[in-house]
Amino acid sequence: MKKAKITLILLLSFFLNACTSSFVYNNIDWLLYWYVGDYVDLTSDQKATLDEYVASWHHWHRSTELKKYQAQLKNLQAKLPSSPLNQEQWLTEFYQAQQHFYRFRNEIAPELAAMAQQLSAQQLEGLLVTWKKKNLERQSENGGESKDERLISRQKDLAEQLEENIGKLTPLQIKMTQQYAQQFASTSEQRMLYQSTLQQVVRKLFAKQSAPEFQQQLTSIISNPDQYKTPEYKAASEQNKRLYAQMLADLNLSLTEKQKQTLNAKLEDWIRLIDKLILD
Repeated sequence: MKKAKITLILLLSFFLNACTSSFVYNNIDWLLYWYVGDYVDLTSDQKATLDEYVASWHHWHRSTELKKYQAQLKNLQAKLPSSPLNQEQWLTEFYQAQQHFYRFRNEIAPELAAMAQQLSAQQLEGLLVTWKKKNLERQSENGGESKDERLISRQKDLAEQLEENIGKLTPLQIKMTQQYAQQFASTSEQRMLYQSTLQQVVRKLFAKQSAPEFQQQLTSIISNPDQYKTPEYKAASEQNKRLYAQMLADLNLSLTEKQKQTLNAKLEDWIRLIDKLILD
């Protein structure tokens, strides 16, 4: 189900909610320290190195990437009033939005790999232990729900995601989302297997931290962790994504004038926010 949520609206929400205001976006360095601090304690020299990397990433992102987000949002805003988007058109939007994330991942991967090579054995072990602990906590949370409870949560999540962008759903739209929610394939077990495999791969690589090929191999993992997903996981994710695109296409046909105005206003808010972030 998770992959099915990667629509243009939702994926860009990730980026924009990560910088939902100028304050957050312009102070991403200390927010990053707060996040990294959950996994590893950096030395003063390592923090200085990370400072340089973050400043470089931030400049690159502000000067090149924000414009690409904005261009896609403007294009979507222009297309929606003329005619509802069909499934294939939504899938195209998903693909373009995913490319934003992939470019970001590719940009930071080499320097993250270089920094990882400078971590001590104690830091690496702490990172791996914390990573495993957090994954186990998430698995425990997800495993505590019955099948019916997961379905109810999924239906609630879908409704909340949509209402955040178009406003209150009509009874017909609520029924539609409930019907679609029942069709999404569960990927929780496959996701847990993927996380476990990824941890094993990283731990094995860290055991050869001084090897000449370490940085190149870790860069590959950071840039393309999907290579460790099973074919079944990829197939289920793709199926869910296509199903989500069809749901959006069907919902497009049922939007009220007020909902269309709400969605347009939401897109306009994001476009203006990006303008502000570019200029800050």
